[in-house]
Amino acid sequence: MAVIGINSIGCYVPYYYMNRKTIAQAWGTKGKIGSNSMANVDEDSITMSVEAASECLRFQSKETIDALFFASVTGPYAEKSHATLVSTALDLGGSIFVSDFGASMRSAASALRAGYGEVLSGASNNVLITASDVRNGYPKSSQEEFFGDAAAAVSVGRDDVIATIDCFLSVQNEIHDMWRNRGDVYVRTAEGRFAAEEGYEKPVGEAVDAIRKKTGLEARDFDKVVLTSPGAGESAKMARKLGIKPERLQDNFVSSIGVTGVPQAFLMLSDALERSHPGERILMIVHGGGADAFVFTVTENVRKIKNGNSIAKYLERRREFNEYGRFLSFRRVLEAVPGEPYKIPPSTSRTWREQETFLKLLGSECKKCGTTMFPMNRVCGNCGSLDDFSKIENREKITKLFTCSVDYLAGRSDDPIVVQAVVEDTRGTRFYMNMTDFAEEEITIGMDLEFTFRKIHDLGDFPNYFWKVRPVRRKKAL
Repeated sequence: MAVIGINSIGCYVPYYYMNRKTIAQAWGTKGKIGSNSMANVDEDSITMSVEAASECLRFQSKETIDALFFASVTGPYAEKSHATLVSTALDLGGSIFVSDFGASMRSAASALRAGYGEVLSGASNNVLITASDVRNGYPKSSQEEFFGDAAAAVSVGRDDVIATIDCFLSVQNEIHDMWRNRGDVYVRTAEGRFAAEEGYEKPVGEAVDAIRKKTGLEARDFDKVVLTSPGAGESAKMARKLGIKPERLQDNFVSSIGVTGVPQAFLMLSDALERSHPGERILMIVHGGGADAFVFTVTENVRKIKNGNSIAKYLERRREFNEYGRFLSFRRVLEAVPGEPYKIPPSTSRTWREQETFLKLLGSECKKCGTTMFPMNRVCGNCGSLDDFSKIENREKITKLFTCSVDYLAGRSDDPIVVQAVVEDTRGTRFYMNMTDFAEEEITIGMDLEFTFRKIHDLGDFPNYFWKVRPVRRKKAL
C-alpha cells in the first residue's frame, strides 16, 4: 500500500544579503553577529515562490502536479489568487486546483496538512506547496535586524516519497505576541519575555507533549528536530529544555539567512532531509498562535535529493549589500526620487492575452523547418509558414550572453544600472531581456545565464511580471 509523504523539496535564497552590523551602524549601535538574506528590488513573495517551486520540480516532473498551494503573509494582493499566478508562471496547466494560505506563521504547515488531505482523499495525486515571505521590521528594531527573505517548496504525494508523513497534530494559543494589522508596513511585537514564554515556549511544549502521548516518542528520541524560531536563540533554549542534543537540532539558518517567517519550516526541513539517512525520524514543530507538529520517517528515496545542496549552493553564490538607504528604498520604507516612467501603459487585457509570453516564457518551433523563435510568432521567420508551429518551453534553459549594453541612467534612482542583454540558447534562439542579480565586473560575453521570474513594475495598480536572465545560481552551468 502506497504511503503519503514528501516526494520532492526545494528552496530559494536571494542573491543579496546584508550584514547585521551594516544595519546597526546606520543607527549608531553595535549590532548582532550574522546576516540576513535580502530580496532584490524586482523580487517579492510571488517571484521567490516560482524560484523555490522550480527547484522542487528538479526532482519531479511538473506533469504529475494536480494542485498548487501558496503560503505567505506578504503576498502582493489583498484580493486575488496568488496561487493561480504562481501555477501559471510554472506552466502547470489550467485544470489544476489552487489555493492560498495566509495570515499566520503556520500557513505553510496548514497547507501541508491540506495537501496531505487532498492526496488522501484521492482528489489529487501530487500537491505542490510553496512558502515565501518578505517581511519588514520597524527601522532600528530587532525585527529589522533579524528578518530575512527566502522561499521553499515541497511536493506531497504517494509515489517515490523521500519522507513519509506519519502523524500530525495542532495546539492553539490565542495571543498577541507578533502581529500585523491590515495596512501595516511593519510587524508589531509584544514585550519580549511575554512573547517568548507565552507565545513560543508554551505552545511548542504543548505540541511536544501531544506528540509524546500520540506516538510514545519524546523530542529527544528523534534523529532530527526541525524547530522554527522567532529569533536567534529561542529554539536552542527550547531544545535544552526538551533534552534535545545540539547535534540533533536542525540549523534554523537565523545566523546566515535570518528569520524568514512562513518558509522557515520548509527551509529547515529541506536541509534536514538532504543530510538525513533512510530510516531516520524527523520531528517538525511550527509555531505561531499555537503550534503544528509533524512526524516524518526518511525513506530510501531520499538519495535522489542528496546532490541538491539547495541552501548551500545559494549561500555560496550571493553578494553582500551594504547600503542601508537603498535597502529602505527597496523595501518601500523610504521613497527615492522617481525615475522616468515606462513609456508603454499597462493593460489588464494584454497581460491576460500575452500570458504565454509574459508569464510562461513559451516560444515557438516551426513544424516545417524547425526554426525556433521567442516570443511565439505566427509566421516563421525562416521559411514563412503560417500558423504551423508547436509551443516550446524556455524557462529551464541555460543560455549564453550573446551581447549586452550597460546603461547607468536607465533604471530607478535607487537602482540605476540596467543591463540589457541578448542571450542565445543551444538551438540559436535569441532572447532580449534585462539582467538581474549581477556583479557588473563579472559580466562577460559568452557567460552562462538562466531565466528568472521577476517583477517589472506596478503600473496599472497591479504588479507586472516578466522574465529576466541572471548568472547561474539554481541550475548547473553548461
